[in-house]
Amino acid sequence: MVKKIKIAVMPGDGIGPEVTNEAIKTLQATELNIEFILCEIGGTAYLKNGDPLPPESKQACKESDATLFGAVGHDYVSYEIPRKVLIYLRLEKDAYANIRPLKLYPGIQGHQPNQKPIDFVIVRDNAEGFSLQHSGLLGKTLGTDRRVITQYGAQRIINYAYKYATKHNRHKITCIDQSHWLYSDKFFRNVFKNISEKHPTIRNDYQHVDVAAMLLTTHPQNFDVIVTPDIYGDILSAVAISSIGGVGMAPSACIGDNFAFFEPIHGTAWDIAGKNIANPIASILTAKLMLEYLNETEAAQLIENAVTTVLTEGHTRTQDIGGHSTTTEVGDAIAKKIQQTLDQQETPQEAQTHAQQTIQQ
Repeated sequence: MVKKIKIAVMPGDGIGPEVTNEAIKTLQATELNIEFILCEIGGTAYLKNGDPLPPESKQACKESDATLFGAVGHDYVSYEIPRKVLIYLRLEKDAYANIRPLKLYPGIQGHQPNQKPIDFVIVRDNAEGFSLQHSGLLGKTLGTDRRVITQYGAQRIINYAYKYATKHNRHKITCIDQSHWLYSDKFFRNVFKNISEKHPTIRNDYQHVDVAAMLLTTHPQNFDVIVTPDIYGDILSAVAISSIGGVGMAPSACIGDNFAFFEPIHGTAWDIAGKNIANPIASILTAKLMLEYLNETEAAQLIENAVTTVLTEGHTRTQDIGGHSTTTEVGDAIAKKIQQTLDQQETPQEAQTHAQQTIQQ
């Protein structure tokens, strides 16, 4: 019996439903046995029923193998309300490792002419530093924020970065911080030094965040895996995104020890919501990351190859990356490439018959 995969789907607000729909389309094209559980969340859910994260949506997370997420935020609702969804997914469910692959695909023009290949990953702490729940003070004459990095938190995100590098055959990890003047970053770097000594086969490197931002605009190909506290990872990924075609090309995963959810970086983008022009590739590649997490590596590679082929051919792409296609057309094109690949593959019975014929000859 083919294993059934349960996915909680949380499209959310803005362009979330549009791009998530195309991600689902490509997942269905892989022919995996997937059950999708649709969940209402975010500002739209709050306006409808007074709750941005209804109990049935929480229950779907608990029952599912992974959660596919769109975006939350609404013009008519204070951001504090839909943010409760992120607090639940990131903090209460402890999805502490935010994985942001940043890759320049064929046919995409970055902000530099004759751009060299870009393919690196930011592993960002999702639970400490300036997390979604941090202490601070806003007064009439000052504002303060309290930033905390613990040994437990630093060790697990750095260990995760090494685990990721080993699994994905990456060869260098760069620790990025501001350790020349922030004590919490001095601590983070010391933890990195201690852990890196246990992994002699993986090169280690150190950069202060201001220097790293400069290098990402001039020599992004020098990076492989970056591990960093939360705020730096957010800023550095934004710096790098212009080199890979924009936010519509930027997927991410939020992974913990017992739970994971997957969301594109771009957010709600209400200015283009409902126009069928949003780039769904970030969401589609996010679905690919979800399949990797679920150890469905062949299906994940089908999506990766299909995205690469569609972008290389250049006939179907949205406005943000130089085309005129709709959101739906891009999703259709990628799903069609997946189906064509599967149609060309031999079934196990066909492969066995072919092998027997070869032996007889």
